[in-house]
Formats: sequence, structure tokens, C-alpha cells
Amino acid sequence: MQFQFSSKKFIFAILLLLGSALSAFNAAAYDFNITVNTKDQTHPHYNEGSKIGFLINGVQGRTLVLVRGKTYTFKVDTNPMHDFYLTTDPVGWGMGTLADGVDGNFTYNGVVTFKPTASTPDLVYYACRNHKFMGGKIHVVNPGEEGKIKIDDQVAPAQTTAAPQTIDKGELKQKLNFADMTINQSSAAKRIVEGNNTEAKAIYKNAKEKFAAGQAAFEANDLALSKAKLDEATTLMADAARLVPSESVQIRAKANYEDLVKGIKDLEVSYAQNYEIIAKEGGAKTIQKIDKQKIQSMMTTANALAQAGQYEKANEILIMAQVEISNTLNKMLANRTMSYEMKFATPEEEYKNELARFASFEELIPTAVEQKQPSKESIALMNTFVSKGKEMRDQAQAEAKQKNFPAALENIKSATQQLESALRLLGVH
Repeated sequence: MQFQFSSKKFIFAILLLLGSALSAFNAAAYDFNITVNTKDQTHPHYNEGSKIGFLINGVQGRTLVLVRGKTYTFKVDTNPMHDFYLTTDPVGWGMGTLADGVDGNFTYNGVVTFKPTASTPDLVYYACRNHKFMGGKIHVVNPGEEGKIKIDDQVAPAQTTAAPQTIDKGELKQKLNFADMTINQSSAAKRIVEGNNTEAKAIYKNAKEKFAAGQAAFEANDLALSKAKLDEATTLMADAARLVPSESVQIRAKANYEDLVKGIKDLEVSYAQNYEIIAKEGGAKTIQKIDKQKIQSMMTTANALAQAGQYEKANEILIMAQVEISNTLNKMLANRTMSYEMKFATPEEEYKNELARFASFEELIPTAVEQKQPSKESIALMNTFVSKGKEMRDQAQAEAKQKNFPAALENIKSATQQLESALRLLGVH
């Protein structure tokens, strides 16, 4: 049987043969869509913490039951003020970041993936980095134990039922052939077969079984089943391929590992410097402390993985360690007591003053970088504060145009705090 490729699809197939872009073939829908809205009485943290809450597939604070060993995707579409992440702390607010099996934490517009492992706690949470009690519970169970967790039925608001999606047999045939090349003919498949990574081999074997089932379903004209099995097969193949990266990918991962180690050391120095400064201030609140034992354990685990050549896994752990330190540093800086003698007659007047204050801090950033000569890791972290501050500033200006000055004031104050954190990270206080 013959089939035709468009020029773009032909190039895409060639890339697959080279072992590139494996995960792009997973056309399955995301498991969970994350949005935000004002909490109603169905939210588990109604009248607690932030007035805004996360919705999962339209349900306020939905409780989830996830199975160890399965990979779940969260499509996050909130706004810059609400970074979605997974945590061991029901409060959220950047605390208790869950690193194991998680990719993409602290996202407000993107995808977070979560594959619970044997070491994942039985109860974890999804939450907001910047606000308290916006999320809900995630129960983690072993395969076959899903029925042990009893939760109240949670239903999203009624919506018009969409018509069933029609599957084009010609397009599915192309998906079948792409999957065949990916799983049976690609350079990644060859690396898995010739390598000694037992985990990759087990996943690869599962991928081949799913592919065979998808192929059989296609020949039986069961297109829905075929598509589902082929999606599973390509997802599994992508998981297996990540465990046996090509030489060029391995070289980049090793370089990233070294950069991350240096970046963590720089963050620890910055934390120590700021801790000493703030501890001397009479008005400083209780200072947030780094969990040194936890960070050291993460560094030790990452080093062991690196020694075994598993740089990608090592880097995932180092990124979580970096986030842990930077979150603690950020909270320490944010909780620093500041007082203002100025009085304002209206929210508009206070908003305009705060906007000018934001601009003055913004002007200090380039000067501080020039004088302090921070490392590229510190600059990268600083830029995250600056970028978020500018996004919040833009939201504040949009509210001000609508004459909603109380909301504008709240946003611009948050924006200024981001710039303050950026400057203090550089040792400017």
C-alpha cells in the first residue's frame, strides 16, 4: 500500500529516523486543564487564603487520584501571578516543592508532567507559588488500588456536549507509519536495543507491544482503538529514548549539570549574604531558613546519577534544588519588614506613587548588574524576577486604564516586590 507525505511531513519523518523530537507524536489530549477563577463554596479552601483558586477541567479545587508509574499531563493556562506547581504542603506559596517525577513546576502558561514513583508520598497537593490555599489534594496509589480512595463526586458546570471526533483513516495510516519508524527504525531504538539500560528496555518492550496492538486495531478498522494505542506507544518510546540520549545530547546535559552545580553554589552564597544582612535589621520578620539537609541529599543523589552518566535525571534534581533555595531566598526577602510614612488620599494616588517606585527600581537593575558582576546563573534567576515584575506591571496598567485602581495597586505592589527581590539577590539593599 502506498501513501503520500507532504514535504513537511517527509522532513518530520526523517527527523524521527535520526531520533529527534520523539515526544512530538503524542497527540493525545492533556489529562488535566488548569485554569483560575474566584473561589466558590465548592472549593476545598473557600474563605481560606487567596480568593482565587485553581480549577481542574472546570472543577474548583478538584481532588485527584493518580497511579504510580503512569505519566499525567497538566495543561496550565492561568496568568503570571499564579504559578502552578506540585508540593507536599497544602498551603502552597512556594513551599514543599515536589521534585521526584515532576517536570515543569512553576508554570503559568505551559505543561507540567507528573509520573508518581515508589517514593512519592501517598498525599501531595497542587498549589500556587505566589498565593496560599489555591489548590487541592492529589492521592497517589499503587496500580489496582484506585478504588481504595473515596472522594465526593466533583462535576464541572454543564457544557454543551461536543460531537465525537472523526478519525481520518489516511491520517491515522501516516501516524502508524511514523510510529513504526520511530519505534522500529530510529537511531534511538538502536541505542536502546544495543545499550544496557534495563529500564529503557522494559519501556521499549511495552512501546512495541502497544504499537503492535495499534497496528492490529488499524487492520481491523477499529480506528479509535488504533489511535489510542499508537499514542500510548509513541509516548512510551519518548520515555525510553530519554533514558538513552545520543552523544550530543549527553554532552549538552553534562554541561548543563556543571552550570547547575555552580548556580546552586552561587545561590547559597547569595542566601548567606542576605541572611546576615536581614538578621541585623531590627524590623526583620522571622527569617526563612534553607533545609540544608534536604539540599545536601539532593546534591548527593544528583552527583551519583551524574557519575553513572544519567545527567538528565541529575539535572532534574538540581533544578528542584535550585528552585528550593531560590524560593526560600525570595520569601526571606519578601518578608522583610518595610514601612512607609507617606499617606495617600485615594488608591489612584497611591497607585501612581507605586508605579513611579517600580520605575526607579527598574532603572537600578542594569547599574546593579554592572557593579556587582554576578554569575550567569544569578543573572538568570534575577531575570525571572524582573520578567514577572514587568508582567505584573503590565497587568496593573491595564487595570488602571479601566479605573480599577484597587486592583491596579495590588498588582503594582507585587510587581515592585519582584524587582526588590531581583536587586537583593544581587546584594543591593
